[in-house]
Amino acid sequence: MSVRSAVALEQGVDEELLAKVDTYESSDLSEMRKATLRLSDAYLTSPADITDEVKQSALENLTGPQIVETVLHLMQYSSDKLMVALGLDLEEVRIMSFGRSALESAADTKDTKQPAST
Repeated sequence: MSVRSAVALEQGVDEELLAKVDTYESSDLSEMRKATLRLSDAYLTSPADITDEVKQSALENLTGPQIVETVLHLMQYSSDKLMVALGLDLEEVRIMSFGRSALESAADTKDTKQPAST
């Protein structure tokens, strides 16, 4: 069993659904799920070559926000592969926050720096 399958099972997905995903085109999954899986397969295989059929399926079965959310998740998962390949755990990766306190801290640092001499 893959790590992804194990995580999916922990999140409430059952073995039956996992089996359907492997053969989703011939499964009894909803057209919305099939469209999402088609988009995912196309994006992960070759995003530049997504066919008009995949685009049309997504537009017919998903809302605009669902398409955006799906692609953003795929982008995140794709970047996670790099971190795994480098052997970095999430705790080891420094996440930069752009909240108010981070911006104020950056401004304070800028104010305390001495100008370069000319």
